[in-house]
Amino acid sequence: MNDASHEDRTLTPGAVRRRGLLVGAAGLAGAALLQGTTANRAEAATAQPAGTPLRVASGGRARASVLWWGGGSAEFAAAELRDYLHRITGVRLPLHALPAPGGDVQGVTGLVALHAGTGGRDGIPAASLADAGHELAGAPEDSFTLLGDDTCLLLTGNGDRAALYAVYALLERTGVRFFAPAFPAYEGHHEYVPKIRTLTLPAVRVTDRPGSPLRRQYAEEGFSHTAASLPPLLDWMAKNRLNTFVYPTDYLGLGVTTYDGVRDVLVRESGKRALRIETGGHGYDSFLPKTDYPQFYASGGPLFDIYNPEALAAYVAKVLAFLRGRPEIAVFDCWPPDVGAFQKPILDRYGSPANAESVVVNELVRVLREELPGVRVERIAYASTVRPPDPEYASDPEVIVDFAPYSRNYDGHLGDPATGANVPFANALRAWRTTHRGPLAMYEYYRRYRWRSLPVHPLATIAGDVGFESGLGIDGYGMYSEPGDWITYEHVQALFAALAWDGTLDADAFLDGYLRARFGDGAAEALRRYYDLTRFDPDTHGPAVLTTHYTQARAALQEATGQATGAGPRTLLDRLTRNLDIALADMRIGLAPAGSAELDTARREYRALVHRNRFNGVCLPNMQAWWRWNGPQGQAPYDDARIRQGVVDTYASPAAGFGNPGILVLEPGGDSVALDVEAQDVDFTGHSVHWSATAPDGILLEPASGTLRVRGTRGAAQRVAVRATADAAPGTQRITLDFRLADGTPLVPAEVVVGIR
Repeated sequence: MNDASHEDRTLTPGAVRRRGLLVGAAGLAGAALLQGTTANRAEAATAQPAGTPLRVASGGRARASVLWWGGGSAEFAAAELRDYLHRITGVRLPLHALPAPGGDVQGVTGLVALHAGTGGRDGIPAASLADAGHELAGAPEDSFTLLGDDTCLLLTGNGDRAALYAVYALLERTGVRFFAPAFPAYEGHHEYVPKIRTLTLPAVRVTDRPGSPLRRQYAEEGFSHTAASLPPLLDWMAKNRLNTFVYPTDYLGLGVTTYDGVRDVLVRESGKRALRIETGGHGYDSFLPKTDYPQFYASGGPLFDIYNPEALAAYVAKVLAFLRGRPEIAVFDCWPPDVGAFQKPILDRYGSPANAESVVVNELVRVLREELPGVRVERIAYASTVRPPDPEYASDPEVIVDFAPYSRNYDGHLGDPATGANVPFANALRAWRTTHRGPLAMYEYYRRYRWRSLPVHPLATIAGDVGFESGLGIDGYGMYSEPGDWITYEHVQALFAALAWDGTLDADAFLDGYLRARFGDGAAEALRRYYDLTRFDPDTHGPAVLTTHYTQARAALQEATGQATGAGPRTLLDRLTRNLDIALADMRIGLAPAGSAELDTARREYRALVHRNRFNGVCLPNMQAWWRWNGPQGQAPYDDARIRQGVVDTYASPAAGFGNPGILVLEPGGDSVALDVEAQDVDFTGHSVHWSATAPDGILLEPASGTLRVRGTRGAAQRVAVRATADAAPGTQRITLDFRLADGTPLVPAEVVVGIR
């Protein structure tokens, strides 16, 4: 392993500093004292008797101050501590910045402290800093410590994020629970903050170290990620000790999910928390598109002519220019296109896809080492490149390898020899660990698009995976998310983040603690059955088996609902029940005979449920869901930019609407057919949505416009009678539904397909 710092410290004032990766931190040992620190705790003006707790608030008054110093996340961490303590006690503590250090403070990135008294004139005791230095000596980046007695509680650690991690760890000790990001669908129930009028903190001595240096969250295809969803997601990441967010440069090269589209908010919000930013992703062609550079695609396939020095240099130059203009980026994912095979001329030249990928990656590393040494490069071990390259094409040790076992089985963990489908992946992972001298990380699919938001919770598999991978010395973990169905996978996300920090975590005990904190003791046992009944991999179990389990899981949720108390648990149980209703409708499609009226009915029902719940945190209308309700006759390619853009735009809107059903069949001069125009609240602030319909000649609607009022999960619908005139021409037509807010703000239009027979 190469743990040397790759941090670029040569910056002009105001420039963005790239956050280093796998930094070896020096700790606080031997650091000089900050100005204003007290050499003797007894000198503190408001010191309390030794052995008593630190008083924070009582009688509606502040009894302590929040102090901070340094860069990275320190200032934000101090504000977070003050604000959460205010929410807990109703008292706002004074917040004071310490003076700049008067001497060398090697290893000190930032710190936060709770200090007895409200004057803010006393600094951090020298003994506390020395103690912290002892605790953190030799600890890896992101390690943090909580050291406190009756006069001062010091929160610090190694690296830019450590002070913030320490603050959140302290808040957890007061009873705060960070369950999920503050997405609108949670209606404020994303976390728990206790109410304690009198707060005292006992003496504490806790130091925590990460089990892996690279802990990531991916946006991946980005159907429901928006500028509004990123701040709460990054907030949750920091609270759960993840340190890197990955957003694609341009997913599939479609111009729909792009890094530059969210760059401003991503830089701002990650900067507060000192989170690293990673970008890139599938597709050399995002930087070297075939339409612009046809001369570099003589080999006739999806990859540019890697063996052509001019083509390779052009690709590297494009990436270099991109990174120069975005100094916040710490890691670049140099992945080939997401294709099943590389073209024959490239394979003839290099022997294997993994060898060919090495040629591109190693050349990019060589150039960046000279031009932008603060950026790390990542390659992916995936599909045809899942096994390592031949020794003569070995990856540069600076390269991060992301191992992505796409077609694995989730009924057993990756290292379990009894799960046959996983054995080749386990062997490939071992081969990478043996041959690659640099960082090796896992890219996992514990929430995956092809599952169509089904409630899949393979908790024992996740824990088994991390145990196996930790034994191999894996350096990082990551999985992707979508705000659109985060509630469905809430505990999966929480468990994976916790295991990324501590691979020895007892997953079953973690689940028990989660269930009791989230739903209460009375509902915990029923919820445990729900998680057990939804542990199955839907790629290896048919709809009949899954229907049985999902039906029983829904009954368990109903039982839990009867035992739960409080708005938070009931809100979550409502959402999880909605998700199971969608899952059961999905299974009915799988069980219906091909070509039957039953199948058509099942598809219409499934489409309506997905649309009605797409903003409730439990399902996502991604491409696989779109295929599910349209069937083989209504397929669109996976890279259909129009469908993707429509989904992305609806999640970025305050409200949305659709027509149900999405397909109507009319007879010329025949009876009218019912169409429901439905509207929904996307941001959960409440809206009046005006709609109007435009139909081609020969199709009549009554009414053709209206107003719907929506709030939260309460959508609204208006029935419309649709008929074809006697002279209507046979064929396929489309009704366009336009939506706007009361102030005239246009929303995303919807279409209804009309077949006239």
